[in-house]
Amino acid sequence: MFYEVKADAVALLQAMKENHERHNLDVPFADGTRLAPYLVAEHAGLDPDTLRYERAVRYLVREGTMMWEERVGSVPGVDFYTLTERGLEILEAS
Repeated sequence: MFYEVKADAVALLQAMKENHERHNLDVPFADGTRLAPYLVAEHAGLDPDTLRYERAVRYLVREGTMMWEERVGSVPGVDFYTLTERGLEILEAS
């Protein structure tokens, strides 16, 4: 199960990077970039309303890949995170 969680987490991080690059051509994917994993989960092959998705997000936070920033209004599950230098290292290694 640990491998699956790590693989899901890396896939989610990669999907966030691809989404950022697609919509922000002039802004590099760098330390401090705002992330919304819930909004790109399906592009990573994850249903955002499942425990599998939650585990992937928790893994990314626990590993220091991203830090929680804020919740979007009162919508459950849609939180913003901030990318860290560690997140860039994990992407580079994968």
